[in-house]
Amino acid sequence: MKDIVVVGGGTAGWSCAALISSNPKLNVTVIEPSDISTIGVGESTIPYMNLIHHKMGFDIFKTPDWLKEVNGTLKFSIEFADYHEIGHKWIHPFMSKKSLDYTMSEKAIAGKINFKAYYENQPDFVNDNFVLPNLRSQQFTHYYEQNNYNFTDLVGYHIDAVLYANLLKRESLKRDNCNYIDSSVQDINVKDEVVQNIILKNGMSISADLFVDCTGFKALLAEAVNSKWDDSYSERLFVDTALAVQLPYIRPKTQKRNTTYCHALGYGWVWNVPLQNRIGTGYVFSSKHTTVEEATVEFKEHLRDKYGYRDNIELRTVPFKVGKRPEGWKNNVVSVGLSNFFLEPIESTAIAQLQHQADTILDMCTATWIPAHKKAERFNRLNNLSLDAIASYIEMHYIFSNRRDTQFWKEFTNLELTDIQKELVNTFTDPSEKFDVNALTKDKYQGHSLFADSSYMFLFLGFDIMPNNKINPELVS
Repeated sequence: MKDIVVVGGGTAGWSCAALISSNPKLNVTVIEPSDISTIGVGESTIPYMNLIHHKMGFDIFKTPDWLKEVNGTLKFSIEFADYHEIGHKWIHPFMSKKSLDYTMSEKAIAGKINFKAYYENQPDFVNDNFVLPNLRSQQFTHYYEQNNYNFTDLVGYHIDAVLYANLLKRESLKRDNCNYIDSSVQDINVKDEVVQNIILKNGMSISADLFVDCTGFKALLAEAVNSKWDDSYSERLFVDTALAVQLPYIRPKTQKRNTTYCHALGYGWVWNVPLQNRIGTGYVFSSKHTTVEEATVEFKEHLRDKYGYRDNIELRTVPFKVGKRPEGWKNNVVSVGLSNFFLEPIESTAIAQLQHQADTILDMCTATWIPAHKKAERFNRLNNLSLDAIASYIEMHYIFSNRRDTQFWKEFTNLELTDIQKELVNTFTDPSEKFDVNALTKDKYQGHSLFADSSYMFLFLGFDIMPNNKINPELVS
């Protein structure tokens, strides 16, 4: 596999191009029409992006200056309001290895922290003992200050996804082995579920060793080779529609913060992502439990009461499919991004997962020790394990809630924990057991999870589940 064609651009397509072109022995061509609109709602990222940037090999990522080009801000944590109970908040901070963060995490998991000293208040514990949320609670740290603190080298980011894709495009096209065609697909010639070639609207016929489908929910190539969509995640993840809007700052001194803010409402939750020049915000909700019209009223009331936005606000409605393609790589087509999966954005995993997919494609293209017929199997296995782990972690943001104020919350909190979720909770709360997520999930996820011990610890504490303190049997029955 030396000639790779990426159909579709955006963050997914140009992440693929940036990673694949980092190997000069591979040739990558991106086909993207310049007049296509993009879904620009995925603007919050996690520290995994730093690893990907290193592998891309662009000089621009060696300093924080790249953030200027994408209206980016530094992200130290994700904060959750009204999930456990209305009026309650908890924090999922990012960890710094150049501090005592991991020591404090290990002590907390082992039950060696006196949580009563913090009135069993998770945000107080987090802000007092972990450096990034502590810094966030005191001030707003500008992107160009990232290297002023020796513990802020590996953080997450808030970015304008459209500008980010443009940056990756520009840097990728500086390489001799990366090319761009401004056109779109008119026809796909398929034989025995293998793409023979694609015909573009400009008349060109394109063939390749491998086609990468980054055409979003349309999934033109994946559908052409009969790669099936599995919507079983939607049975336990209810939100399926977003109302999105970009808003100016009203009070920058208080609205700009180094955190992604998530606020639970009656039928879902609102994201708030502060960029340099604006706020990206939206309401992710379940269309099975409320209507677009009712959600619009609820969201606008939230924006008015929480932030003071009273002018006419024009919302964009973005329906989405929750699920994945178990055979994301089928024959000579591999899907990446929205053509491959979508899980709700509550933990900012979308860009991380699509870049993990792109990185796996690079590995499979260069791994001479893996037989060709095993490469698709390897990609699919890793991708499915990672997505299953993300979905399981997200579910617990709802199932543990004490909220019963709407049918949405009643149905979520009535879901039974899966066997692996029960084992994680039971082990965390059992003084005789060692809490080790990789060991506990080795048969289920085989180490392919974005979430480590500390992530589960912060989540559990956020719902008043204490370490080494046997839990109410009804919760894990």
